[in-house]
Amino acid sequence: MKEKMTLEQANLKLEKLVKKMEDGELGIEESMKCYDEAFKILNYCYEQLETYKGEIIDINKRIDEIKSKEDLFDE
Repeated sequence: MKEKMTLEQANLKLEKLVKKMEDGELGIEESMKCYDEAFKILNYCYEQLETYKGEIIDINKRIDEIKSKEDLFDE
């Protein structure tokens, strides 16, 4: 998977590949190519989710820091 895509685009492509494989009209070689591509897209999705998770954790830390500074002024 060489092109960059959004998580939504990757998910849509993954769904199309799965449908193509489930239709049962592919030969074994084409099925294996689809399976390999689906694996790569799934891996990409997991990497993106981990990135978003890290960003959310960082934002929450900054929010907590702001809250703790506000608490100092409230006392």
